Amino acid sequence: MKIMTQIHNRDKFLDGLAEKLGRPRIREDVPHFEPLNNLSQTQLADKTQDELLAILTAKCETLLADVVLTAPDDLRETLLKVTNAYGNQTVMISDDERFAANGLADLAAGEWPEATVTKWLPGDEHRETNITNASNANIGIVFGDYLLAESGSVAVETTPGQGRALHFLPVHYIAITPKSQLVPRITQAAKEYNRRIVAGERVGSVINIISGPSNSADIESILVVGVHGPLKVTYIIIED
Repeated sequence: MKIMTQIHNRDKFLDGLAEKLGRPRIREDVPHFEPLNNLSQTQLADKTQDELLAILTAKCETLLADVVLTAPDDLRETLLKVTNAYGNQTVMISDDERFAANGLADLAAGEWPEATVTKWLPGDEHRETNITNASNANIGIVFGDYLLAESGSVAVETTPGQGRALHFLPVHYIAITPKSQLVPRITQAAKEYNRRIVAGERVGSVINIISGPSNSADIESILVVGVHGPLKVTYIIIED
């Protein structure tokens, strides 16, 4: 259903604004914006996947995020090492078929060594349960859509199978992403999301760009980690 909104006092408001600015109102069409350069398209666009990986890794060092590479067949063992380092305990995962598709069927079924596993529950009726489980989780584990080399970020969608709380409330956060999904910067990720939308694919209601753990600075410029999100973040990259 299309909702029509009526604009009230538009001309009166714009006339008053123009008067305050000391000039007549602009009534002709505004010229199309022409950017000064095309850096958004060309920045890092000539880099190979290995070069992008090196850029991502270097950026993540400044963000206090860890980058771990793994072969597809070693993903479970690699993930287990990371969760062991984080202390296991309580783990929350997204409701995502990519877990089972990548050899993590036991985790998808709620089983993981030395850990209690909960899964994000789709549906508004589970909102409070999901938030509580995410708040109590020592580790949150998801699959990322894209890795952005320039900013050291992972792009993840908000979908029925994973809400924002899963990305920000657990103490530790692990994003698993194939190396083939490593792109130069947000420009390429946005293009891919747009391509999917044009193709009629369903895209999440929100695209979250997460750049390592929560890093904040107080008035004295002292770094404080974990105020607005996880204390530690690890990107596990599958060398596909």
